[in-house]
Amino acid sequence: MDPLAWEALAVLAIAVVAWIRTVSSGLVTVMDVLWGLGFVVIATARIVALGGTDTVGWIVYGAVIVWALRLATHLHLRTKHRGEDPRYVRMREGWGDRWWWGSFVQVFLLQGIIMLAVAAPLRPLLDASTRAALPEAVPMMAVAGVLFAVGFVIEAVSDEHLRRFRAEAGPGQLLTTGLFALVRHPNHLGEAMVWWGLGLAALAMGGWSVWPVLFGPLLLNLLLRWVSGVRMSEVDLEARPGFAEWVATTPAMLPWPRPKR
Repeated sequence: MDPLAWEALAVLAIAVVAWIRTVSSGLVTVMDVLWGLGFVVIATARIVALGGTDTVGWIVYGAVIVWALRLATHLHLRTKHRGEDPRYVRMREGWGDRWWWGSFVQVFLLQGIIMLAVAAPLRPLLDASTRAALPEAVPMMAVAGVLFAVGFVIEAVSDEHLRRFRAEAGPGQLLTTGLFALVRHPNHLGEAMVWWGLGLAALAMGGWSVWPVLFGPLLLNLLLRWVSGVRMSEVDLEARPGFAEWVATTPAMLPWPRPKR
């Protein structure tokens, strides 16, 4: 069976199991917890289908596991204390009695398809038979590693900063210090950097012919900035004191100077 088919079946399996688990309660935030772990499942399915990988592949596999476990742990603890994400509350209200199957389509199945698309850089990195490393592969891999590592740190630090802030300040407050004074959503920036790092690594090891895999990090970047990330998150922040000034003076994801008002 084609490795991509293995990946699709694995993602479908976890989506169906997670959906069945949540049908009785209607709470679907669990799929957010499975977001990072889904890439581990995809990578594992590909390695199994290929019968193994090489040193580069195992390093990438390990890096993805570390990133996914950190993110899944953070989201699990947040969900445990916070309950259903407000984004899904609005979706459930819109679907009404049809939410039991609407959630499978709009949350579980759709997120699984997005996972498969975003995971594109992993395929040439895990498949040793496609190696066509560029002459400049070593410096490109070094830059990719730095991009991944810095993105990982930014995402982890901002998540922890936000967790502590919520615990100390309580609900209804707006975090605008630290990394959140540079960009409004540093956690989204960090995740985008992680996947652009993997995309650059794929290009370095697979050659220019694999450039279409950059669609994965590009798609994630667009979703975080314009769909499920910044826009949907800020719907729940608009009423908080200082929100308008924060938006006017702080960029959403990419840090650049903006005039203070």
